[in-house]
Amino acid sequence: MSLSALHEESIRKGLSRINGLGLPHWSLTVLDTVPPSHVLEVHYKLKNFKKTWEFLNLIAKQADLKKHHPKITTVYNKIDIELTTHDVGNNITEADIGLAQAIHQEFQKLENPESGSK
Repeated sequence: MSLSALHEESIRKGLSRINGLGLPHWSLTVLDTVPPSHVLEVHYKLKNFKKTWEFLNLIAKQADLKKHHPKITTVYNKIDIELTTHDVGNNITEADIGLAQAIHQEFQKLENPESGSK
């Protein structure tokens, strides 16, 4: 996979594809740094602490498979995830889009098991 920063149009297309899977929606945030940092972020809320850790383990599996690791903040049943690629100046790459999509698919299967078999 190429490690080059994506243009905003490519990022928006990737987000549209990911967000078409269902809520919650991932978004692009531009941080006020010099130079500006670009981050994909999402906020998940699960039913309970046990489901939260089940989901975190699924995220870890996907991150290891894709060799790309997110910033994760967890409080009880809430998970905040940020993705960026440090090697290209904190910009968004296909690695970020791919991991975001894999994480979102895992969430959809966990929260809607009947949709995972389609």
